[in-house]
Amino acid sequence: MTVGDLMQEARRRAFRSLVLFLGIAAYAVALIYAGVHNYALLTRGVPPELIIFALLGLFGLEISAVALPLAVHFWTAPGLHRIAALAFYAVDALLLFGNSILDFHLNAGLDLPAWMDLYLRYIAPATPLVVGAMWAALFILDPANRLRDVEMEMATAARLALAARIAEAARAAEVNEIVEAAARQMAMELAARAVGRPVRLPPAPRPALNGAGPAPEPDGQEAGPKRP
Repeated sequence: MTVGDLMQEARRRAFRSLVLFLGIAAYAVALIYAGVHNYALLTRGVPPELIIFALLGLFGLEISAVALPLAVHFWTAPGLHRIAALAFYAVDALLLFGNSILDFHLNAGLDLPAWMDLYLRYIAPATPLVVGAMWAALFILDPANRLRDVEMEMATAARLALAARIAEAARAAEVNEIVEAAARQMAMELAARAVGRPVRLPPAPRPALNGAGPAPEPDGQEAGPKRP
């Protein structure tokens, strides 16, 4: 790369930075202008002590106008998620546009067309709610939610498979022997308590490792409990 190429690249970067700065400044000016009209519109019909809450709706519209383009570039995934973000950005811009025109007509005392009167009655007061619904839809469409759902489905399937294996293993002869021995001991204890007589319980059979049956007692050792 020659010195001339380096100088040309430097000029290109400088002009690019200038264009970006001017574009961001113009976008900020547009949002400020729309914010003035939205403030005047959204605070109409609101008691003075509740104006601070009406301003939250204004902030929702203005913040979305900044956050949605950033979401398109840095958050949304290709496909339905990004298409929804672009559509919601267009809706937010239309709401800012409509509120500005409506407020201008109201301040100038101009007659409202039929469609603008409907907008004033049924849409303008609910524009912050529309913005909230759009963000809720974006969070629901986030691919991370689908990944979490797949992980939960896999975990549930693994638990069901484990439960089936446990139920199948419970029917084995070794398990039945342990259950029968425990039941026999519990029955003898209950009978002893009922008649008020102590009872000496035989030891529970130990299943053999190969599954053939109870392991025999060691030589020279009685089946019953040891006596002191």
